[in-house]
Amino acid sequence: MKPLDQLTDEELKNLIGNYRRLKRTDDRAYPALLEEWSRRKGLGLDFDTTMRAVARAAREGRFLSYKQLAEESGADWSRVHYAMNTHLGDLIEYSHRRGWPLLSAIVVNQRNVDTGDMEPQTLKGFVTAAKELGYAVADEEGFLHEQQEKVFEWARGRGASDDQSH
Repeated sequence: MKPLDQLTDEELKNLIGNYRRLKRTDDRAYPALLEEWSRRKGLGLDFDTTMRAVARAAREGRFLSYKQLAEESGADWSRVHYAMNTHLGDLIEYSHRRGWPLLSAIVVNQRNVDTGDMEPQTLKGFVTAAKELGYAVADEEGFLHEQQEKVFEWARGRGASDDQSH
């Protein structure tokens, strides 16, 4: 296989689709494909920057807003507003494939940054993505809060380092 940065968008998209179709998403190479796709399609949002920002916020025991996350990447919120949902959806799968908690659980709307609550439509998207990965979710808000706690624990376990080596 060619190096990822030498694949065309269509080749990369097909490769990701093949991994999914063949149910090989647990393969070690698959998260790298997702990361490359996000880098290309994120309009300035990327997993490394997002993971560092999430890890830092989680170590501090706080939630992060979508706009703050965009600013961490140096991205213009008005430009990446619509790409954010896809980016965070991909991050859910990426973090799951790495054996991590669902990192986007602590990224919420600005008005909810103090509580960690998600807007109903956002919570629905988060839960749908989790269910597609095989999570059993009976209580959506309970599941969200459980994942948020797991993200906080994950970050504390990583220590003071922002290194998110893959």
